Amino acid sequence: MTTTSKRLREEAARWFARMQNAAPDHPDRGRFEAWLMSSPAHASEYAAFAETWDDFDSISRLQSLAQALELKKAELGDKYVKTVVRGVLGIFLAITCSLLGYQVWMAQPVYTLASSTSIGEIKRQQLADGTLLTLNADTSAEIIYYRNKRTAVLKRGEVIFDVAGEPERPFIIDSGHARITVLGTHFAVNRLNRLVRVSVDHGRVRVEAQDAEGNTMHEPLVLSGGEVAEVDAGKTPARVQRNAQDAFSFQSGSVTFQQATMDEIAETLSRYRKKPIVAVEGNGQHVTAIVQVVDIESFLQVLPKIAPVRVSETANNTQILRR
Repeated sequence: MTTTSKRLREEAARWFARMQNAAPDHPDRGRFEAWLMSSPAHASEYAAFAETWDDFDSISRLQSLAQALELKKAELGDKYVKTVVRGVLGIFLAITCSLLGYQVWMAQPVYTLASSTSIGEIKRQQLADGTLLTLNADTSAEIIYYRNKRTAVLKRGEVIFDVAGEPERPFIIDSGHARITVLGTHFAVNRLNRLVRVSVDHGRVRVEAQDAEGNTMHEPLVLSGGEVAEVDAGKTPARVQRNAQDAFSFQSGSVTFQQATMDEIAETLSRYRKKPIVAVEGNGQHVTAIVQVVDIESFLQVLPKIAPVRVSETANNTQILRR
């Protein structure tokens, strides 16, 4: 086998391992199809590899092979058959070990980082590939890079992502109710208790709802610059009429609320306040306001004048109650 043939076979094996059970929307699907169609030799080698694997993966075919070997045994004797069996098993083990080894290799992280902010703290952090994160107050995120993808888990809070373009390694964010996939763009993800909000400054991102096990639910939604989507638990991602730039205002020391519920106001302002704020009994009222972080206490005093609520202090928290 020539060096070129060997390299081509190895490429086919790697693609087969990666795409054998891949979903139709797998991030590497486009690159795989481009490789497959770029040369008849690619398609031929991949088909031959897949057919060989199917032969070993099929119980009925293995049984047929065993029966054929038994017949051959009667004609040629044990020594020849044992040689054939060893050869077949050797090929099977070589293919299996190659696939397993490749999968293990791809599953090994190449870069990890845990980043968090305390109450009232805002932090900017640059990652190894040049991606820039801006963490809002009281936020926690975990970054793990692999050879074929970059991932971030937003455990709580809000992060602005300025993702470095890298088509071969999509950037995937797990934010609980939603999974966001990008190649390179500037956007913000706000994880609230009841929903996840994705706001895109420029570029394109794909937003998917997911269950507690990380399985995709419903159809994905693709956002472009200036668009905002919200994902409620178990529901289809939906575009909402909001100003995408509102999500970036915390960088300049302000918080923008647009038709926000008391739950959202309480949860958001608690990121900047040691004594948490709680919306008691829920509240159907919605408020639009721009609050300077340094003026949160003043805003709480004014809140009963712009909404039918009252603010009450307890030993453990500040409560927003219906009036």
